[in-house]
Parts: sequence; C-alpha cells; structure tokens
Amino acid sequence: MNSVEDPSWKLALISSGGGYTTRGVEIWMDELAICLPQNLAVELWTGGPPPSVPRPARRIRSFNRDHPWLAGRSWSQRYVWEQLSMLPLLILALRWQGIRVAYSGDPVVAWQLKRFQRLHGAAVVFMNGMRLSHQWARHFDGVHLLAQPYLDEALQEVPAADVPRFFSVPHFVDITRFQPPTAVARAAARLELGLPADAFVVLTVGPVGTVSGKRLEHLAREVAACPQAILLHAGGGEEGEAQTRREVQEALGARAHLLGRVSHEKISQLYHAADVYALATLAEPFSIAILEAMATGLPIVHHTDYVRVWQTGAGGRAVSMEEPGAAAQLFRELAAAPDQRAALGRLARQVAESRYAPGPVCAELVAALKQVRRRP
Repeated sequence: MNSVEDPSWKLALISSGGGYTTRGVEIWMDELAICLPQNLAVELWTGGPPPSVPRPARRIRSFNRDHPWLAGRSWSQRYVWEQLSMLPLLILALRWQGIRVAYSGDPVVAWQLKRFQRLHGAAVVFMNGMRLSHQWARHFDGVHLLAQPYLDEALQEVPAADVPRFFSVPHFVDITRFQPPTAVARAAARLELGLPADAFVVLTVGPVGTVSGKRLEHLAREVAACPQAILLHAGGGEEGEAQTRREVQEALGARAHLLGRVSHEKISQLYHAADVYALATLAEPFSIAILEAMATGLPIVHHTDYVRVWQTGAGGRAVSMEEPGAAAQLFRELAAAPDQRAALGRLARQVAESRYAPGPVCAELVAALKQVRRRP
C-alpha cells in the first residue's frame, strides 16, 4: 500500500471498554490496531489497560461498566457511564496529539466528540455496529456500516446531502489463525473440553442473558430436540443470566456445556471441537464469531435475517429462529449428513477467504477513512 498522502494524517481508534471488555467492538478495535498498514499513523486508545499491539497504544481512563459501584444499574446505563467518564481526557488528548480522524464504535463517545468537535478538530467516524438509526448517525463526518444491506438502507433513508458520509466495509477475520482443523486437532480439542468424540456439537459464542438478544434458551430447546446433539457455549453473563441458565439446563441437562468466559486466544479450540456454529439471534448487527467459525470451516445455522444471509453467503443455512422446531429439524438433517456438513464448511471457508481476509478489508477501510478526512 502507498504511503500516507498527508504526513500529519493521524487516526485514533477509540474504545471506552478496551482493556476491560472482550466483546465485539472491543475485539474489533484491537484487531484493527494489529492489521491496519504499519505505514499509517494509527494509535489505539482504550479506557482500560491497553493490549499489546504493534503500534502506539495509550490509556484514556474510563470507569469500567462492570465496576461494583455501578452494580444494580442496567447494562445500558453502565455503558453510558463508562463512555462519558473518558470524554474530558479524550477531548484534550485528541487536541494535544494532533489526531485528524477519531474512529469509535461507542455511540455516546462518538456523539459527544462530534458535539464538541470545535475543541479538538478531528473528523469523527462512527462504526455503527449496533444497528442504530441511519437518521441519527447521518450527523457524523463518516459512518462505517458493516454490511452492504445496511448501506442500501441508509441510501434510501437519509437526505441526499448526507449520502457521501456512509460507507460499507465488513469486519475481517484472521484466516491464518482460524483454519479448518485436522482430524487429530479436532479429537484433541474434544478431549481437552471433555466432549464425547461421537457427539454432534453445536457451538455458539456470546453473553448469557437478555440484553444482547442472543436467545440462548431458544437455541437450547432446538438442540434438545436433536437426540445426538450437545450445546457448547462460551461467554460471560449479563442481565437475565440466572433465568437464561435455568432454561438452558431445563432443556438440555448434561448436554449443555456452558464454559463461561473463554479468552479470545483460546477460542479457536472451541471451533475445532464443533460440527456447526449456530445462533438464535433475530437481528444480530454483525457477528465476528460467525466470521471466525466460517474461517474454521464450520457451517453456520442462523435466523432468516437478511443481513445474516448476506454475511454467511454460501456457507450458511437460514432457518426461522421464531418457529419452534425449525432449527431442530435442520440440526437433525446436518447430524445425519456429515458429507453435507463438510461441503457447507468448505463453502464457508471460501467465503471467509474471498470476502473477509484482513488485507483487502483494511485497504477498503483506509480508503474510506481518507475520503472522510478530505471531505470539508
């Protein structure tokens, strides 16, 4: 890639939960800091202790949303507190460091940076990973959407003058790190996780509870209707965790393997142990876990949501996650057809390689951010 045209072009990747939290937006920011071209002036700014990345990283302190002092408040309230707590230092740091583009997936951070733009002078780009309103987002200097269907919607909904602010670039996945396992690696992963060698393993990743809409209890009931299937899950808790866990245990009993939080470094072992990846979410904004599963060669079972259909392409099977028994029927079919699973898995890997490889995706994103910077 060519050198940066403007030597003073500096990009800050801002994550209020970075260093504290390992959910979608925080993982995305860390991986961007690793994969963006090294000849760009990029810094990772986090609310918690910054991770080890091969470029400048600094801590702009925020008050962790999971701090005991915020216990009892809703997740959304705690997240707002976390974002607001870093703003004063963040605005000063943007000005002191001469940052030209401030990029964030935290909506309150991005909104307030746009509001006080005259104090810091950076263009503000919001990564809309939450399916927030295009009408609301049109006020930013740039709006990063994660799938072409989102951009198609935005072009229909916003005034013509705001259309140039929107661009679509998907997340990427490390297709070198996440690869289909050998038979030996698959057997070793199951042994390490204590899973039966001959079971049909349905994997899902995400928080347990009711805030994020993962609907783990629905997925558990569908897996329960496939006699040879077990459910493997990794993820921390959120509001509604206790009730969700009870419903999962009632549906599956010993066939439910809820591992709790698993470090992102060890997540590939879960993909190696699985036969399919599934999620019961009705309107997931954009799932990084789906990309990792696809790169590992897993078929994806998901709701008929048009964005999920676009994301998984030929490697996914869409089924109604609102109709009881629909996903269960598909699980039974896939459990009885290993050749079909393998074929779907190969297609999933091909989609990951052709659409979500880091190099091309990062090149697209850099080009879009430079356009934002050039725009008055």
